[in-house]
Amino acid sequence: ARSHEYNTNIWFAYADMEMKNEFVNHARNVWDRAVALLPRVDKLWYRYCYMEEMIGNVKGCRGVFERWMRWEPNAQAWATYVKFEERGNNLELARKVYERYCVC
Repeated sequence: ARSHEYNTNIWFAYADMEMKNEFVNHARNVWDRAVALLPRVDKLWYRYCYMEEMIGNVKGCRGVFERWMRWEPNAQAWATYVKFEERGNNLELARKVYERYCVC
């Protein structure tokens, strides 16, 4: 891989540019590529989830969180997923996410 592919600032700028131009699917593709290349960079996952939530794509946001949780991220990542479900008033799902965190 080329060294610029590991520069997270480039991924953020690229996705932001796509969103500013209202190319949501392009931005989604950028985030997909970024998290595939750098799956341990939590900041990329946070921004991807944030974008999906801000555009109202609850199912898509949940899907991104689920992909992220397979990497067994830190406690803050799990807490963010729980809070996402709580914001949507999905308390049963929030409880299940929290229980999964406690197991891993």
